[in-house]
Amino acid sequence: MPYTMTRPNRCSATHRSNSRTHRLRATWRVAATLIVSGALALNIAACGKAPEKNNVPVKSETPASSEPPLSQAAVRGDLNEIKALLDAGADVNATDAMGRTPLHMAAFYGQLKATELLIARSADIDAKDRVGMTALHAAVLSGGRQEVQLLLDKKADIAIKSDSGQTALHLAAATGQPKLSRFLIERGADPQSKDAKGKTPLFYARQNQHPLTTALLEQYPAER
Repeated sequence: MPYTMTRPNRCSATHRSNSRTHRLRATWRVAATLIVSGALALNIAACGKAPEKNNVPVKSETPASSEPPLSQAAVRGDLNEIKALLDAGADVNATDAMGRTPLHMAAFYGQLKATELLIARSADIDAKDRVGMTALHAAVLSGGRQEVQLLLDKKADIAIKSDSGQTALHLAAATGQPKLSRFLIERGADPQSKDAKGKTPLFYARQNQHPLTTALLEQYPAER
């Protein structure tokens, strides 16, 4: 999974922007594929990972052209456009080809105010995409602590699972995010939750060689 922050030493601003966009879109596509296949641990490791202290990707503001207009506005964080579209009758829960709603996109691309606005306008906070990921899963994948906190404050289900049984904590562990993993646990995430293959978040942290996240999760041994 493309969580590396390595960039060319010399590159134009346009190149950097395109690179960020590519990484985030690739992150979502790969994550969706892995959740469906149940091969999250091995494939994230194979695709490369960033050091745990620097694992939050840079968020892009460039939407994909195939997304509904409301989703494009959510990606950009364009509050005026979001309001105008909703006032004109746009479906706040409209989905793209991958089943993602505007709330998924705002949360994933780090648009905090857009995320809050969509929730205030009755977005389904626990809506699932085609692989069962919610906006909370999406925010965790992009390392969005503020978005995660907002979603939980607005009563997103912290225990909700993807189609392959993975919680937000599974994803935080698999991508080596110790601070976010701790925060999720403090908010009620179950460190012993098992996915469809019977794997806990600790399994994925170990498998993907994330020592800080592994050490954190080892503090929560299974009850005997």
